[in-house]
Amino acid sequence: MFRVIVQLLALTLVFAVSAAVAPAIAVALDAHKTAEALASRAAKAFEAGNMAEAATLYRDAFHVDGSESAYLYGAARAAHTGHDLEHAEQDYVAFLAIPDADPARVQKAKGYLETLRAELSGQKALEAKRAETAGDALLAATLYLEAWRMAPDRADPLLKAAILERQLGDKKSAVSHLQRYLQLAPADSAGRGTAETLLKQLGGAPLVDRPAPPPPKPAPLPAPAVVEPAKPVAKPVVPVEQGVVAQPAVKSLSPRRIGGWSAIGVGGAAVIGAGILAILASSQQSTLNGNKLPDGHFDGSRISVASAASEQTSINGKWTGVGIAAGVGVAAIGVGAWLIASDRADVALVPSWDGLSLAGRF
Repeated sequence: MFRVIVQLLALTLVFAVSAAVAPAIAVALDAHKTAEALASRAAKAFEAGNMAEAATLYRDAFHVDGSESAYLYGAARAAHTGHDLEHAEQDYVAFLAIPDADPARVQKAKGYLETLRAELSGQKALEAKRAETAGDALLAATLYLEAWRMAPDRADPLLKAAILERQLGDKKSAVSHLQRYLQLAPADSAGRGTAETLLKQLGGAPLVDRPAPPPPKPAPLPAPAVVEPAKPVAKPVVPVEQGVVAQPAVKSLSPRRIGGWSAIGVGGAAVIGAGILAILASSQQSTLNGNKLPDGHFDGSRISVASAASEQTSINGKWTGVGIAAGVGVAAIGVGAWLIASDRADVALVPSWDGLSLAGRF
């Protein structure tokens, strides 16, 4: 009786574990499918030239399924192509912070980010020039310094800021920025003569004997506002750049996903088989126990001792089979769930300068 109770408890545990694993599998699969659908809509929006919509949808896809870094790369490219430079910079930086991002995309993202920051610096320098023209020297100097921080390898904004600081009477800042300019500017730079003359007039000296300090990190930009995903474009997709037609989205199953589903199927069948075998063993045990007398011995008029022993051996064998099948089933379901949950998006459409690229992971 004790053996039967233990086996019934084990079977209960099997079904409890199965019930706990199933929702996790369903959630992982649902997230994966939702992210793929969002990315598909994003690719269509990108092809149609709706870059703001494409960037938002790619971000939404990444938030749903963060295992596929290509979605965040797609958001950065869409925002950059749509000249939303601040959000594009945020997306590039976030993508580059992902440890296992695709190396080829990482290399491209670094180049795009450098180009983007140069663009941001240029925009800020234009704002500074407008402020300078309007007679606001303090604002202009501040904006020139911001332009330099966005692209520290471009030294010209430092010289312009220093000239304005000299006009404002801020000798200390002017000297510091002139010295920094002379450290960073190329030897053939047109502004070096002006910087050296101003530095002498202010009583400063070039820091020729000191190594140039590392440039500051670009100033962080504010986080992008949360934008509700726009409705998908119902029109047929059209080429975006250079007449290149994007590859259509393709549905495929990776070997990991096929293996995961197969393992879950085998595991489910094993658990069901264990349940059926347990029912048969319990029924057979009940029938055998019906042949016993009140004192616990078998009624010889109903069943012989040899037959009873054979029947009990058969029952015990079934319970052993229940334990083995249940263990194998739970293990297979767990492995299958892990394979599916850890599998990345099978196909991801991500933008590039010349259209869209179809990225598969196998």
